[in-house]
This record gives sequence, structure tokens and C-alpha cells, in this order.
Amino acid sequence: MKTGRHSLLTLPLDAHVVSALAAVIALVVFAIDALTPLDIAIAVFYVVVVLLVASTGNRSSTIKAAWGCVVLTLLGFVLSHDDAYSSGAIARCAVSLLAVATTSILALRNQAATTTLQEQVELLNLAHDAIVVHDIDDRITFWNHGAQTLYGWTAEQAIGQPLQEMTRTSFPVPYEQVLAELLRSDRWHGELQRVRSDGTAVLISSRAALWRDAEGNPRAVLATNNDITGRRHAEQALERSEAFLRDAQRLSRTGSIAVSLPDEEMWWSDEAYRIFDYPRETAPSVEAILTRTHADDLALVRGAFEQAAGGAPLVDIEHRLVMPDGGVKYVHYVAHLTTTQSGRTEVVGALMDITETKRAEEALARSNDELAHVTRITMLGELAASIAHEVTQPIAAILTCGAAALRWLNRPTPELNEAQQSIAQMIRDAKRADEVVQRIRAMAKKRDRLPATVDLNAVVGESIELVRRELERHRIELHVDLADPALTACCDRVQLQQILINLMVNSVQAMADVAGPRKLTIATRRVDDKQVRVIVQDSGTGISANNAGHLFNTFFTTKADGIGMGLPICRSIVEAHGGRIWAESPAAGGAMLQFILPVGEGTCHER
Repeated sequence: MKTGRHSLLTLPLDAHVVSALAAVIALVVFAIDALTPLDIAIAVFYVVVVLLVASTGNRSSTIKAAWGCVVLTLLGFVLSHDDAYSSGAIARCAVSLLAVATTSILALRNQAATTTLQEQVELLNLAHDAIVVHDIDDRITFWNHGAQTLYGWTAEQAIGQPLQEMTRTSFPVPYEQVLAELLRSDRWHGELQRVRSDGTAVLISSRAALWRDAEGNPRAVLATNNDITGRRHAEQALERSEAFLRDAQRLSRTGSIAVSLPDEEMWWSDEAYRIFDYPRETAPSVEAILTRTHADDLALVRGAFEQAAGGAPLVDIEHRLVMPDGGVKYVHYVAHLTTTQSGRTEVVGALMDITETKRAEEALARSNDELAHVTRITMLGELAASIAHEVTQPIAAILTCGAAALRWLNRPTPELNEAQQSIAQMIRDAKRADEVVQRIRAMAKKRDRLPATVDLNAVVGESIELVRRELERHRIELHVDLADPALTACCDRVQLQQILINLMVNSVQAMADVAGPRKLTIATRRVDDKQVRVIVQDSGTGISANNAGHLFNTFFTTKADGIGMGLPICRSIVEAHGGRIWAESPAAGGAMLQFILPVGEGTCHER
């Protein structure tokens, strides 16, 4: 606020009027004082001129008016007397000058105090907070610009109005309790709801202080108000988000782990504490995780943390935890490197409790093995004629060779060499029969899956022997194209035989009604350093476009007496070994089924 620098032309209209009135009064007082014989202190009335000019608030004009009144007083004193000045006249002049000087000093001091007060008010108006002062009867006595911005009412509209009524204030407790707290401690702080001039509700954080007079009587309340509507909505949204996250983590059994780098300060979510089975006051650390880690997985977990600390963009491991009660949990940890808004580098990860999933997978594997066993038994029943032929043929040969050996021995001169050859043939046929029986017993035996390194070509040959009778009975031309050198695969030998026999039997049945040549081709191939492939191709009726997408679906079959379990079991076995199986329709006709398995060299024991 500028003071003392305004000219009359720049003063507001009321200031011009006041200045003109003061000038008129000054002239009248001077005329009476200088031109009339009155022996009274007329010049005292110059204080009215000083007070009028001072009321404009212009310090410079007030000083000028004061000096002007002093000059007029002295000039009037000189003009109204001859050379002889009486003591009474001098006294009256002195009294007038003293009155003008005192009034001027007091007026200037009052102006200075008013200016200071106005400057303080302007400072309060600059505050972003809404500052409101009301008396003990709740009538507003001060309303800054922040209050006008927050509530919408101007100071002219608000001054004199009851604050709580005008803003329709809703306190968290009855207003009487708020007032009682103010009177007790001279302070109150809380949140309340008010309504703006446009009718919108706002949530306010209010701090109130009680002002008392010199006698200690309560006179007014000064309150600072802040609009926290947006902040509270954000807090509520954050609380909802955190609650959703907690519930989602609890339901999905997924905890969060964050590690700041390079200081390795760690943070766990509530669900992570539950997974590790640690109390909430436990400080998160790598050591705490390693304490719970299964002994066989310690190297894996240490390596994962070392990778993350080294800046690896992604960490993905599965490992086991050993709980204090001796129970084992399976967990899946996935983490990635990220940079926060503040520039800090962190490893943020999710820890999933997959124990139930693992148990379900194990139960499914057991169920699949049970089902595979049942289908093997069923398949053996379907191959009963071929199996009987494979067994009875060497038995018949044994009988024949045994009779021949007896004849060679019963001669007058025993033919020992011929008898020895017959006995050797008997041994070979017995071994052949025993091998057939052993293969059948292995397929019929109920046991767990035992992946091992097997000779793929040898298993193909063994499987062919079990269905050879079916091939001969249906006059099927067999072509075997085995890779050289022989290939190895990592799988369960019996289950691999089951897959091959199932595929060959399906091919035989598909060619049963074919009038032309019936040809079955079985081949083995190396795909790459990690995979081998087996191909079973026939010249049967082929695969229709409608059936192509359903071949491996459970209970889907094109046979009149089929149950639709053969190919689904084959698929579950192949996939359980880390491979895949699929079917194609070659341009030449028929069907081609192929499956891929991992090689057995150096990898089988790691699986």
C-alpha cells in the first residue's frame, strides 16, 4: 500500500471532498483569528483541519496540513496584534500551537499503526489458507482472500454473518464439545464438512485458536482452514487400492518382495510374511529367506538373488520352503529390475505359493498314470491274439526241438552234435518267449513314471514285435526307417512303448477297410541337439477337416466301439515328458502322427 505519495488528483472522491472542507475550515479559522478582536484561542480549531486531512490516510498531506496550520496560527497571531504582545495572547498562541502539534503527532502515529495493520491484513490475504476470525458469538469479523476462494463468499458478504450457519458446518462431534475444548485449551484441531456458496460440499481441516483479552475473557476465534477434499478422496482411493491388493494377494496366495539396490534394503507384503511364516516384526532379508529355503534349493535361490543384484532384467525360479513345522511349500518367484520416480533402482518381484498347484499337478500325474495303466491293460486285451501268437510260437518251437533232441539221443549211436543244436534252439526260443512275457508284464505292471535314458530305436523294435501279429493278420506292409546312429530319449520306457503301440494299432484299424495297398511307416529322426522325433504314417482313410481339431480331445473317437482315450493318454504322456504330439494329413493320403521328446544324453537326470 502506497502512502504519502498521492496527489489530490489521484485521491478518491471522498478524499478530495475532505481536503476541500479542511481548506475551508482553515480559512474560516484564520479569518476569525486574524481579523476579529476576539481574545480566545481561535487557532485551536486548526486541530479539526489536521484531523480531517489525517482521516484520508495520506501521511504526506497530513504533515503538510500540520505545518500549514502552524504557519496560519503564527501569521494570525502577528496580524491580530500590534507591536505589544500581551502575555495572554502569547499563551493563547502557544496553546494553539501545542494543540496542533499534539494532534498531528497522534494522527501520524495512528496512521502508522493503521498502515501496519493494513499491511498485516494484506499479508494474511496472500496466504493460501483460508483465515477466518469470528467473535465468541460466531459472527465473522475477518475473512481473507483464501476464505473467499475456498468458500465463494466475498468479505463484504461474509463479515457479520454467523460462520457455522452460513457454511452449514458439520462437526465430527457436537459443536458444544468443540467450544468446550476451545475454552479449556485455547486450541482445537479437526476435520469438518462445510458447504460453499455454490452448494458444493468440501471437507475441511481446521485449526482454531482462542484469543482472550487482558482480563482473560474469551473475545474471538482465529481459524485456518484447508480444503482436504481431494486429498481425502485420494487417501480413500489408496486405501481401497491397498485393500484390494491385500485381498487379491491373499486370495491368489501371491506376496510382493522389493529390494532396493545397491543397499539391498528389502520390503515384504503381508502375504509374503504369511508365505514365509514369519511374524510381522521380522526384518525382511535375504538371510531370512534362505533360512526357510529347502537345503537342496539353496544354491538356486542364492544364484537368483545374485543375478538380481547384478542387474539381471528378469529372474524366474521355482523352489521349496521348509516351514518350522517341517512342512514343505512350493513357491514361484518372478522379479524384474525397475527404476522408481525418485531414480532409485529396485528389484520388484512376486512370490506365489504354488503348493496346491504342485499337489494338484502331482495328483493329476498320478491320475494320468493310473489311466495310462488301465489303457495299457485294455490295449493288451485287444492284442491278446498277437500276444498269444508271440508266446505260443516259441513254445511250439521248443516242443519240436525237444522232441528232435530226444530222437537224436535215442539213436543207437547218439548224435550229440545234433541234440546240442536242438537244445540251443530250445534255449533261444525260451528266451524269446521270456522276453515277450517280460514286456507284457512290464506293460501290465502298475508303477510310477520312471524317466530314464532309453534307446529309441530299440523301443521301436520291441513295440513292433508286440503288434507284428496284427500287422500280418491285416496284410500290412511295414517300413521301418530308424536313424543311424541310434538315438536316445529321456522318457519312461514302458510309457513310450504304450504310445508307439497305440499309434500303430490306430493305424492298423484305419487301414482295415482300405482296398488298396496298406503301408505303415515308422521312422525316428533327430530334430536338433535337444530333441528327437518319432513318425508313424499310414495309408489309411486319413483325417477329415472336421476331426482334425478334436483328435486329442478326451472321449473323442471315430470308432464304433472306441472310448476316445488312446490319443489323449498319448498326449498327456508326451507332454509330461516335456514333448509335444500332433497329427497331419499328407498330400499322398492317410495320416501322419508325430511326437517329439527330449534327448537323453546328459539331460535326463536333471529333469
